[in-house]
Amino acid sequence: MSGGLAGLTALKLGKPDFYLDTIDSTNGWLKLHGTELPDGALCWTGNQTRGRGRLGREWNAEKGQALAMSLLFKPSYETELLPLICGMAVSQALSGMTGEEFLIKWPNDIICGGLKICGILCENSLLEQDSFAVAGIGVNLNQTADDFSKLGLSNAGSVGMTAGVRLDIGDVASEIVNRLEPLWLTLREEGFSPLLERYSDLCINIGKDVCVLSPDGRVLHKGRAVGISPDGRLMVDDGSGIISVSSGEVSIRGLLGYA
Repeated sequence: MSGGLAGLTALKLGKPDFYLDTIDSTNGWLKLHGTELPDGALCWTGNQTRGRGRLGREWNAEKGQALAMSLLFKPSYETELLPLICGMAVSQALSGMTGEEFLIKWPNDIICGGLKICGILCENSLLEQDSFAVAGIGVNLNQTADDFSKLGLSNAGSVGMTAGVRLDIGDVASEIVNRLEPLWLTLREEGFSPLLERYSDLCINIGKDVCVLSPDGRVLHKGRAVGISPDGRLMVDDGSGIISVSSGEVSIRGLLGYA
């Protein structure tokens, strides 16, 4: 079960790591075993069968096509900021490994060539005797356009489709964790403010017209995304004032497409 990630240089995150050949959900596995595992533990697989994304959406990784990974954070962590630094880590990792530009669609979808490459779901488990957070990251690596078309996912893409390279899931898992650790340490010790400019530079929504959607798809607001607040919220100018949008409550869509 031990993965033994060869490229892992992080000092704490990703240790220990557990590779599972097939698992229904890496988030679910860590939530089940979280009380007995140390801070920083990692669960990862290339075959996730019943994953879940934000707002209850299904996300599965067919065998050999995608990476599903989850990290354990103890004690329980602020889930509105954890997804943002996870998005930064994935963006930096994939850009560094491929030479292509992978950007963030607020709060944490990773976009390349107008297609969603990665989704992130962070969850808190609040128990009387122990509390922890689980950060789940799913990266599409080797799927084809035909694979997504059969699933009716017109906005989805993979690293192979957009960057033209085939990456090893273990290498990707290692690089994401390596990139995440310094971001996590900064967030834990200094807050999000020192990371705000770097995140904003990666966020494709800023300066664009957006729709703010409820979980059931209703349009709540339309306006221009003008920035990110120090607590990680998207600031939207709807013409009558600035709206502060929480990642846990809504989705964002561009007026002319997914991004």
